[in-house]
Amino acid sequence: MKGPPKARIELTAQKSQCNLGEQIKGTVRIRSDEEFEATQAVVWLTCNESIKRRQNFGIQFGPIQSEYLENAIIYQTSFVLFGAVHVPKGYDATLPYTLNISTAAKETSYSIDHNVKWLLYAVLLSKDRPNVQTIFYEIQVARPQISQSPTIMKEVTREVVLIPCAYCGGLMPQSSIFCPNCGARRKAS
Repeated sequence: MKGPPKARIELTAQKSQCNLGEQIKGTVRIRSDEEFEATQAVVWLTCNESIKRRQNFGIQFGPIQSEYLENAIIYQTSFVLFGAVHVPKGYDATLPYTLNISTAAKETSYSIDHNVKWLLYAVLLSKDRPNVQTIFYEIQVARPQISQSPTIMKEVTREVVLIPCAYCGGLMPQSSIFCPNCGARRKAS
């Protein structure tokens, strides 16, 4: 079996931080130093989740707890740059891509027991030969902030008219029924 084609593939992204529901845009540059048959060139975006799990094993000398990581791809999307094509020696092309990030996916997170990573990479597949691939680029994905319009507070100023109590002479608000000083009922005027 032959080795991978003598080709280079480079991936760029317009930004390394995005929100759920946004798009990732960029370019892939493919250069070849030999002639070969390509089956496809694809850009992949995957969301990988790792959760630390614990499992108890019972042996004759007592229980033993073992820890392991459970890994899963929880979201994946791709953009096909081109399908089956004959790649000539000296080929050099820069191709654009656009990938959508689902609003229902999870944002990037890191903790001792739980990680969510977003990885972006490109692959050049060739017929009967190993793939040529870029390195994995990590993209930081956040939950979008909900913008709230500022709350407008209105200050209300009321004027309170004080009148003298007919019994004790103390001042009381005109709207009061009882005097706050002596407790007598206000006389009707």
